[in-house]
Amino acid sequence: MRLPTWQLRLAEFGRARASMSFRWGSNDCCTFTAAAVEAITGANPMAAMEPYGTEAGAKRKALRRLLRRIDKVGGLQALVAEYLGVPIPPRMAGVGDVVIVMNNGAALVGICNGINVMAAGADGMVALSMNTAVASWRI
Repeated sequence: MRLPTWQLRLAEFGRARASMSFRWGSNDCCTFTAAAVEAITGANPMAAMEPYGTEAGAKRKALRRLLRRIDKVGGLQALVAEYLGVPIPPRMAGVGDVVIVMNNGAALVGICNGINVMAAGADGMVALSMNTAVASWRI
């Protein structure tokens, strides 16, 4: 459930992350999105996950219990669905909803701002086109 002040909290989150560099375990696409969900709802969907600091660590530690399902069902979408449930069509995503987009052949998760998907980038938050969205979840 969204907090009464979720829009203000999401805007503050965006300002805080606008120039934050990509960093595994603290500002990668999953931790970025989980922190945005926390700003909206007050609960971080990744709170129970084991911390990691590298791409290998993310795969080995944080995803350990999901690897069998992820390999069988479909990568990042299976991981997000494990925490957020059944996806909705991307065209139905609204501000604050979680979206998976394809970027240079890689799946990335981020937050819909109504027009684009905001995600962690190398040198700060980036806007990615909703035209490449493959799945989304209501928050």
